[in-house]
Amino acid sequence: MLQIVGIAKNFGGLQALRDVTVSFGRGEFVGLIGPNGSGKTTLLNCITGIYRPDAGTIRFGNAEMSGLRPHKIFQLGIGRTFQISKVFNRLSVKQNLNIPALTEGRLDREAIDARALDILVTIRMDHLVDTPAESLSGGQKKLLEIGMIMMTDPQFLLLDEPFGGVHPELKTQLENYLCELHRCGKTIILISHEMPSVFRICERLVVLDRGVLITEGSPDEIRADERVINAYLGGNNEA
Repeated sequence: MLQIVGIAKNFGGLQALRDVTVSFGRGEFVGLIGPNGSGKTTLLNCITGIYRPDAGTIRFGNAEMSGLRPHKIFQLGIGRTFQISKVFNRLSVKQNLNIPALTEGRLDREAIDARALDILVTIRMDHLVDTPAESLSGGQKKLLEIGMIMMTDPQFLLLDEPFGGVHPELKTQLENYLCELHRCGKTIILISHEMPSVFRICERLVVLDRGVLITEGSPDEIRADERVINAYLGGNNEA
């Protein structure tokens, strides 16, 4: 579904990505892990058009994505969240959900309202429908942001640290929601430092270190890989 070949990205003298080649199949749930500064978010930014790669190609199905603007990539069916939630603080929860669907212009207002309510029920935030987003907790904003991208029903989700700073109870709720999306056929790439969550819900892991893809495999394979232990997990592996 998504094929990345030989991607490189430099920032002055810093080589953030070096010859990264990896593919993600339809319906996969993949964890993208590695130490801080390993290039995880840079790779997502290259995929979604925020950065233009200095070398390599990115294809989504039959579409060449390298050089496309973010809104064009979004129109291909790729949704993305950020480390710091991008919600409209002065708008209500429901208004935040409506914006992506109104911008897309595919559904009428009645259908948009129905879809928003359905998503709010699913993420257990229907009691907050008229609450300003600025009043939400960090975890609730993470859930709202995922709900916003689901308003347009993308098939491919790129999630950057959705568990960061989230209360344990909300984190469990978020894990369950992501697993439900996966069961419904969504392809998910998840960046997270929450190793217990990653090893629990992801089917495959891809590991970056200093801009290089060092290995990929099942959670059990990654847990036992000396390169990953040395580069990231360390001796106190609690995953």
